[in-house]
Amino acid sequence: MMKAGDGRTLLVAMPVAALHYPVIGLSLLKGALARQGVAADIRHFYLDFADYIGFDVYAAVEDSRYFLAMVGDWVFAGAAHGTPEGGAPEGEPFTFLNGLLTGEYGRYFGPQRLMGILAARNKAAGFIEHCFGLVDWSRYAVVGFSTSFQQTMASLALARRIKAAHPHILIVFGGANCSDEMGVELHRRYPFIDVVVGGEAEEVLPELVRRHAAGLDLAGLPGTTIRAADGTTLPATVPAGMVTDMDSLPPLDYADFYADRARLPAVADRFPAFPLFESARGCWWGQKHHCTFCGLNGLGMAYRSKSQDRAYAELTEVADRYGREIMVVDNILDSRYFGDFLPRLAALDRPLLLHYEVKANLRAAQLALLGQAGVRKIQPGVESLSTPVLALMRKGTTLLRNVQTLRLAAEAGVLVDWSHLYGFPGETAAHYHAAAAVVPKITHLHPPGGFHRVRADRFSPYFNTPAAFGVTIRPVPGYSHIFPHDEDGIARLAYHFDMTPARPDEDLAAGHAALAVQLDLWRRGDATLTLTPANDGTAVVEDGRGATPRRHALTAVAAAVLDACAEIQGAGPLLKTLAPRFGEAAVSAAVAELEALDLLLREGDELLALPLRQPGFDRAPRHEEIRTSWGRSYFHHAQAAGRMPEPVA
Repeated sequence: MMKAGDGRTLLVAMPVAALHYPVIGLSLLKGALARQGVAADIRHFYLDFADYIGFDVYAAVEDSRYFLAMVGDWVFAGAAHGTPEGGAPEGEPFTFLNGLLTGEYGRYFGPQRLMGILAARNKAAGFIEHCFGLVDWSRYAVVGFSTSFQQTMASLALARRIKAAHPHILIVFGGANCSDEMGVELHRRYPFIDVVVGGEAEEVLPELVRRHAAGLDLAGLPGTTIRAADGTTLPATVPAGMVTDMDSLPPLDYADFYADRARLPAVADRFPAFPLFESARGCWWGQKHHCTFCGLNGLGMAYRSKSQDRAYAELTEVADRYGREIMVVDNILDSRYFGDFLPRLAALDRPLLLHYEVKANLRAAQLALLGQAGVRKIQPGVESLSTPVLALMRKGTTLLRNVQTLRLAAEAGVLVDWSHLYGFPGETAAHYHAAAAVVPKITHLHPPGGFHRVRADRFSPYFNTPAAFGVTIRPVPGYSHIFPHDEDGIARLAYHFDMTPARPDEDLAAGHAALAVQLDLWRRGDATLTLTPANDGTAVVEDGRGATPRRHALTAVAAAVLDACAEIQGAGPLLKTLAPRFGEAAVSAAVAELEALDLLLREGDELLALPLRQPGFDRAPRHEEIRTSWGRSYFHHAQAAGRMPEPVA
């Protein structure tokens, strides 16, 4: 009988994944195992795959713009199922490449890119043998695979190969693709998987490894699906637990990631590494108002955050060890961090460069503090320029709040990463025509990364109760090209689902198209709108929106109105504040003039100034600059966190 510590555990991350990032979940699991005296190693085989097939081909396979096509999983589907076509219908490569890819995503593909993806598929089985040959498997008693996004097929392929050669090794699967019934179905369909851990594993995995080493029964561990003696699947009888004390988590250690990069100098030279940091799990907004389309947190919505002392100490240590450009993987920033954590970062004598997700309700002082603290890129969940559509999402924000966030962030020198969504049950064409009319007024602000149809991702309200929203759902088409199973089986394995309304609205297409045109012009433009105050209380606005630049010389009352509306202001309170100085008639006339010049945005009785004051950028960054910035796209942010993305990539 093996004792704990006699056999090591290997934690594996397979293709595809972003080459810039380690896997934070595996680092934490290695630390949790070490606390129990279990030695573990981590292998980041997605780095090897890029080196194996070439960087241009890897970029085509991993491109987030068409991640719903499941290209990364399709490449390994044949290797995973032990057949050239992965059990798929005859002619699968042609159907996938010339059907799904060119049909749905043809704007991204030319012959060379398509042939590169096919070549990657043809090399997949050889790559699995390559990985198998890199490891001395006799050293390991347990091999754990982390599978999120498009890592399932490659993980299955290597797991199958390991189990065939070393049946004594316990094969464990975990990660976002293993949550709830997805993990149970994965276990049922693939008998070489011994255990599936659904949910957070820092507490359960060490106990699982300990029991296995001692030859004890594995039944009863929270969130674990195991295999009975007769080979059948035994789903968990106790729900997966959650880490409630975030300060109890082990420290982050990315030594294995940097060691793997050292083995592959071409990868290291071309792709700079960005360490990851975690200060919270769950979503405090989602606990109260679950956004209708969001499936990010699975069954772990409860919000938990590290103490500010622990967060500060750990973040600065990560910066000292691995570099100061850091991706924070939280779903949402803890608002208490404005009290101590962020001011302490702002006081550092060495600048940091951080990404954080935030809610789109931050005030000017808060966004300024984020910029000073090194949070130079945020993902605030803007997602629409229509207040009625935002209400359908349960976002808890409005058009004016979203525009205010974009403007205040630009003034603070903070990049905003966001996409505009559409396709929500209950929306109307009028919502999108109204949003299209707003866009020309705000082209000096950060444009969205794209215009994307919303999905019913697993765990979202749309997925949980589609009938309540008047829609039907089905897995996105990419899954039928990677899983050779019946429709019910695929539905249990899928995370991304398309929605179809019961009564389609033909007028909606015209509304969507009108907004799409304006958003495209915004992304391709280079507009400016800045305000410079004068000593006598007047101001000058340089307006670079539109085809012809304009210069507006503002009176003192107009300048005062814009100053008072730097953050959202009610028309009544504005008049009450400024009338004693300028008179009601002058204030009302200035408001009307500023609205006519599109320098003041109104929604109902609320007003917001649009020109940038003390801008953090000389101009609003273009869409391409946002996508190629140090933090990459939001899809890669979610990928780095090891969870599924919202539909914004």
